Amino acid sequence: MGTLSSDMERIEPQSVKGFRDLLPRIANRKNRIISIIRKVYESYGFLPVETPALEYLEILLGEYGEENTKQIFRLKSPEEQDVALRFDLTVPLARIVAQYNDLPKPFKRYQFGSVWRADKPDPGRFREFTQFDADVVGTSSQLAETEVISAVVRALQEIGVGEFIVNVNSRKVLNAVVQYSGVPAERSKDVFRVLDKLNKIGMYNIELELTKGRYDASGDFIPGLGLTDDNVSRIKDYLALPKGDRKKVLGELASLLGEESCSDLKALDAYLDAVRLDSSIVVYDPTIARGLDYYTGPVFEVNLKDKPQFGSVAGGGRYDNLVKRFTDAELPAVGFSIGVDRLLAALGEDQSETSFADAVVTIMERDKLNEYLKIANELRAAGIRTDLYLGEEKGLRKQLQYADRVNARVAVIVGSNEFEKGVVTVKDLKAGEAASKDSAQREEWLKKSREIQREIPRRELAGELRKLLNLE
Repeated sequence: MGTLSSDMERIEPQSVKGFRDLLPRIANRKNRIISIIRKVYESYGFLPVETPALEYLEILLGEYGEENTKQIFRLKSPEEQDVALRFDLTVPLARIVAQYNDLPKPFKRYQFGSVWRADKPDPGRFREFTQFDADVVGTSSQLAETEVISAVVRALQEIGVGEFIVNVNSRKVLNAVVQYSGVPAERSKDVFRVLDKLNKIGMYNIELELTKGRYDASGDFIPGLGLTDDNVSRIKDYLALPKGDRKKVLGELASLLGEESCSDLKALDAYLDAVRLDSSIVVYDPTIARGLDYYTGPVFEVNLKDKPQFGSVAGGGRYDNLVKRFTDAELPAVGFSIGVDRLLAALGEDQSETSFADAVVTIMERDKLNEYLKIANELRAAGIRTDLYLGEEKGLRKQLQYADRVNARVAVIVGSNEFEKGVVTVKDLKAGEAASKDSAQREEWLKKSREIQREIPRRELAGELRKLLNLE
């Protein structure tokens, strides 16, 4: 086999803009978050599905709105067909519900996986990111909203994200606002997309986008909708309504827009009371719009109280007409999606120690490799996460440094003396680290270091390690 030329140009290792690598510590934390969400969703009866990363382009077009459609990654298949990376997990769900008629109805599904959007990268915003969705397809009852909201609240509480608020509004309310403000119905989705930016760009810029347009921070011009001053004044009347306490918001909405505008929110409020989700957790916020075109009823998003700069870390809503694109069957639906990567970014660096192994088995005698393999497999069979050192380093010092790097609790050491005596030396690395920090004098540290490692009979190793690691 030939070798690379010494003068060959080296390729700079770098990630594509908007994409990122997750190294072990962060990837491990992400996996823990996903595991928690999955366990909670399954406790609510949601069933898992998986869909391909690629969909036919025609499946995705027409459902996200003009602005979002521009963010779709478009490709050509080997057969020269127009395909695209999925923009979210919701439209693929609508496809499979229409495609597979034998699914239980209502269908409660969960799914997590990567989605792709050609968006401008920001803190916590990437072009490839993981969503974790819970959806109910096949019922128009607000019981479905209650289930997905409850599941997301429970999941976030189990993860330990701190204080958060679920903000809820309804497209029925927003449709009534469009009528109240005198805006033509066909312009409603354009208005919703502008209002959805309120918390990001403020009222002044909202007014500009509703009327004559504005320049964004990059200098690009955003055309306005051309609404009249009277249109905007009435929209501002609505946006000035209080938010928070659900009963108060319902009263104000009914007074301004009529009882029918908030009938779904009224039903949802009663169900939320039944599951003890009061206005300290789930609030009604007239400013919430959600920018996707397919929403038809209640919409919701989650904000972390002490991390407002990350925007919503979860969002969703009712989309009763989405499945109709693929089938004549009436299949109303609602869903809630947690943005796992944005949540991970908002939570910040995990300061707790991440252990990737309970024990590292060191290799001192190269002619005894089979014995080391047996030790490692015995420990794994006993439920102990065990890393067998695979490097070529023969010295103990380097191997113990490796054990420290993977944050192992103990090192298992078996040299020629141990093999002869039928014992194993176990070094408690965490106790040793503490002793080295607490002991200023070398003699004292050496004394303590002898106390943190001990010999254990070979046949008793697994049981003694389980006791040491509190796995009993």
